[in-house]
Amino acid sequence: MAQMMKIAKIISTKAVVINAGIDNHLRKGDKLEIIDKFGTDPVIDPDTGKSLGTLDLPKGELIVTEVYPKMAIAEAPRKPAIPYLSNGVPGLPSIQNDLNVDPEQITGGFPKPSGEPIKVGDIVIKRS
Repeated sequence: MAQMMKIAKIISTKAVVINAGIDNHLRKGDKLEIIDKFGTDPVIDPDTGKSLGTLDLPKGELIVTEVYPKMAIAEAPRKPAIPYLSNGVPGLPSIQNDLNVDPEQITGGFPKPSGEPIKVGDIVIKRS
């Protein structure tokens, strides 16, 4: 089962603090996913009638960039851009998209993102 962590602090539209670190076996470069639950109705096994849990909806992806004993900084992943234009001229470096965070919970003065916001307390899990 995936380890459950939570967003502890929103630094900016590109970085958050997670409430887990070295003590929880997090390492720099680990890939994380912020998830939301799809409703409250559990999925029921048709054979046993038992709950299989609820479905997860992805809210965002993170890469661990700094790790402390009990917390870690994680950022939106960088997407590769065009290394060279067709004429051989150097192109754009990698691009880092904004995380879709709740702007009222940012500790800096960054622009307001749109859509369903990431909030303090959101669950974060480590994906293999």
